[in-house]
Amino acid sequence: MATIEKYRSEIEKAKAKIGELQKKVRDLEQKIAEEENLEIVRMVKAVKMDRGELSAFLKAYASGEITLPEGDYSGDTEETEDEE
Repeated sequence: MATIEKYRSEIEKAKAKIGELQKKVRDLEQKIAEEENLEIVRMVKAVKMDRGELSAFLKAYASGEITLPEGDYSGDTEETEDEE
């Protein structure tokens, strides 16, 4: 019987650890979303369009009235250098 209780104890410890890791994953996913949102805000501010212009641009792009040229839109080279 002691062996069974030992296994049950190990299961409870493992479940607790799983719960902690799941919380950590959720927290990290939230941090990623926040950083992505900040990056989007920085990019929008860099364009220097007012709200009306930005809204019109996004609507035109969404409707297919305008298209962007092929290329890499991953961001500034300065930001890329900072990340490395």
